[in-house]
Amino acid sequence: MPPIETKDSNSSEQTTNNWYLVGVRSKKREVFLKYLNLAIEQNHLQDLIMEIKSPQDAVYQDIVLLKISNFKTACTQLQKIECFQSIERKPLALPQVNRMLGIG
Repeated sequence: MPPIETKDSNSSEQTTNNWYLVGVRSKKREVFLKYLNLAIEQNHLQDLIMEIKSPQDAVYQDIVLLKISNFKTACTQLQKIECFQSIERKPLALPQVNRMLGIG
């Protein structure tokens, strides 16, 4: 029974990878990340915004990738953060995220 449980939790992790592309004001990604981390800490948003990645390639300089558990709630919270501009409504596929981050 435990091996099945482990397998199930792994597969459910893969299907709940909700990565979203967030646009920030031009040349303000670091400022946005500072305020985002502050908001996560102050408002206890660790369960909502589970992971933050910044693509290093220059073409992505105004983009942040966020792994989010609830799009609607996250959207509301992100709009309060300095330098936030937009969030794509459709989640990114994991291969797309890896490509943007230069993995694989």
